[in-house]
Amino acid sequence: MAAIYVSWVISAAVLIGLGIVVGLVTTSRVDGILIDTRGRYSLTHLQSVLWTIAIISLISGIFFGRLVDGVADPLGIQLPAQALGVFGISLGSAVVTTAVKRSKDVTTPARISASGGANYPPRLAQMFLVEEGTFADEAGDVTKFQAFAVNIFLVIAYVALAAYEINAAGTAAAVTALPQLNVSLLTLLGISHGAYVIGKLPTSSGSPSGLVMSVRNSEPGVFRVLKRSASAPLPQ
Repeated sequence: MAAIYVSWVISAAVLIGLGIVVGLVTTSRVDGILIDTRGRYSLTHLQSVLWTIAIISLISGIFFGRLVDGVADPLGIQLPAQALGVFGISLGSAVVTTAVKRSKDVTTPARISASGGANYPPRLAQMFLVEEGTFADEAGDVTKFQAFAVNIFLVIAYVALAAYEINAAGTAAAVTALPQLNVSLLTLLGISHGAYVIGKLPTSSGSPSGLVMSVRNSEPGVFRVLKRSASAPLPQ
């Protein structure tokens, strides 16, 4: 059993390392994989990354653990519908949310808050803040908070359930499937992601007080090195 746990931890570490490499390559930041095209920290990215690491590292850990223990068919691992459902909900939500955001970036860029440059760096708090309109970055977004709370709880619960079932199996050969998430909890995850996506649809009026997407779109190279005094006007 130790082989599965060790392989699981190593797999998770490798995935985290790959995420860091992707961030460095794309944004020159170790946490760049969490930054979206608006230059902001994205809860959508965080949710996708968390579930990817949780599920893929578990599959990899079970496979290599069974392989090390000499199981005849180390790839004989069943993926329950509930586990696939979790992955599908997470990635489907990310695709729809990203499409909505990019559409708004094109149609109403002056209303969308952005980050970039020395004066407008990304902040972790952006995962919980309104992204558009007059109160962008000044008010919390309740749909983001609920999505964060539900996903964090379910990721931790799923990892704990997996550890419990692996331990209860007794041998690596007996670990033949990923744990099944309760249907009610899967429904809760679906409702949470649905509310999160729907919360992205309305368009708020007014313009943020800081950097906006219309500037970021018109000056694609400037936002990375944008330096100005507090009194200097934004580029038009």
